[in-house]
Amino acid sequence: MPKKIRVYELARELGLTNKEALDLCVMLGIGVKSHSSSIEDAQADRARRRADADGLRRDVSPEEPSKDAKPAAEAPAGPSTPGPSGARPDVDRPGSGSGRDPRLIVSSPTPTPLTEILEPRPAPVPRPAAAPAPPPPPPPPASPFVPAPPPAPAPPRVAPAPAPAPVP
Repeated sequence: MPKKIRVYELARELGLTNKEALDLCVMLGIGVKSHSSSIEDAQADRARRRADADGLRRDVSPEEPSKDAKPAAEAPAGPSTPGPSGARPDVDRPGSGSGRDPRLIVSSPTPTPLTEILEPRPAPVPRPAAAPAPPPPPPPPASPFVPAPPPAPAPPRVAPAPAPAPVP
């Protein structure tokens, strides 16, 4: 029985992302649907040769971007490792004494600039009314409706004649 390999294993071996490995397999006509699809070893060899020919092979595979990853600018500035008790120090826990519910999101309203309070807004400039669009052309006259003739009645069903009695 031929050996099989998963697409994500091939991607790791070639130093590609899962998407790049999927695209490579699709380009070669290998029927794959996701990175978890299995392919035959011969198909994997074709993909390896094509990756080498196209110069796609890398020494280290790039990290797959996660859907919930934050850019580095938005990462929290605090320590990323938990403390000795396993709790994160930047999060209030129930019973921690802060008196604040950690699930509550508090936002402050944006202050209104003083210029809007002290200076009235200028009145909007009226725009000239647009000319009304011409009415649509009337539809063409419909052809007279002629109903189809009713279907012919079905012939009456005749019961088959009884079979003659056998002669002694």
